[in-house]
Amino acid sequence: MSAPAAASRRHAPGLPPFGQDAALAVLRRLRGSSTGPRSLLLAGPEHVGRRQAARWLCALSNCLAPDSGLLPCGACESCRLALAGTHPDLKEIGPATTTEAGRAKRNLEIRIDQLVAREGGEPEPLAPWLATRPRYRTRVGVIDHADTLNTSAANAFLKVLEEPPPWALIVLVAPGPEALLPTVASRCVTVRFAAVEDALGRLGEAGAPAATGDLSGHPGVRLGQPGALIRALEDADATAAARSASAELIAALTGDLLTALGAAEAFAKAVAASLEAAQEPGPLGWLREALRYLPAADYAAALDALDACERAIAAYAQVPLACSVLTLELRRLTADRG
Repeated sequence: MSAPAAASRRHAPGLPPFGQDAALAVLRRLRGSSTGPRSLLLAGPEHVGRRQAARWLCALSNCLAPDSGLLPCGACESCRLALAGTHPDLKEIGPATTTEAGRAKRNLEIRIDQLVAREGGEPEPLAPWLATRPRYRTRVGVIDHADTLNTSAANAFLKVLEEPPPWALIVLVAPGPEALLPTVASRCVTVRFAAVEDALGRLGEAGAPAATGDLSGHPGVRLGQPGALIRALEDADATAAARSASAELIAALTGDLLTALGAAEAFAKAVAASLEAAQEPGPLGWLREALRYLPAADYAAALDALDACERAIAAYAQVPLACSVLTLELRRLTADRG
């Protein structure tokens, strides 16, 4: 079995995320109470295991073993479905990542028809699905990137969020309560997830020790994001291409203007490809990490330039133009240092 396959298998949908023992203990306690909350917010940074925890919670809530208070047994029919990622009582929704034309969306949004029935909308929105009795014990509806709920969608779902059916559990995934509308955040109990200490070492323990050396410079190592490292292992070629594009742009900054602009063009193609593939961190993320060698003031200016580039791309500016502007600004910073 290859290292990426091993990492994927050990991080299967019904298994708990590693490095989040405190958060999982809170989830066990909340679910162990007959009067516990049925609308939860899993808050924290990206790629630290919040979505994995939601799937694990579904496995725990539906485990058929009589002594499954601490862990899903992993052997009963319900747990096997959870491990396979096909549990009938788990439904996840999130913002659409592609347009109707099939292109990557840069402004994400969860629409009202994804939550409640609307003519011509989603065939199976979340609210009616939650109202249907579970096959096992608990229907678990996960709203990923809940911070992208538009106002209409949030308002239409408030009553369900406040009073879910007795057999239902609603789990929102977002950076924190402050990222949600106050009316949404106030109806959820927040469970905090933190960055994972020694994420690279823990990834090795989870089954991919041979490949972890290739990730030594990955932003997810510094930020404690094992999920980002797992994705990088699963798509090693794209990870290498994004990293290479960043390194080539940095190398060209000290050359002549024509060389720098040529590198900007190649970098823009890599950025466009990463956007289409919804790749993270992508060339811009690798560039952000690589520029940390700059003095503090220059690094702050470089981050401003990167932020401006990302905002322009999110506003559907031409990627080559945005990357050329970024390159010229970074080249100026490099020249100023010289």
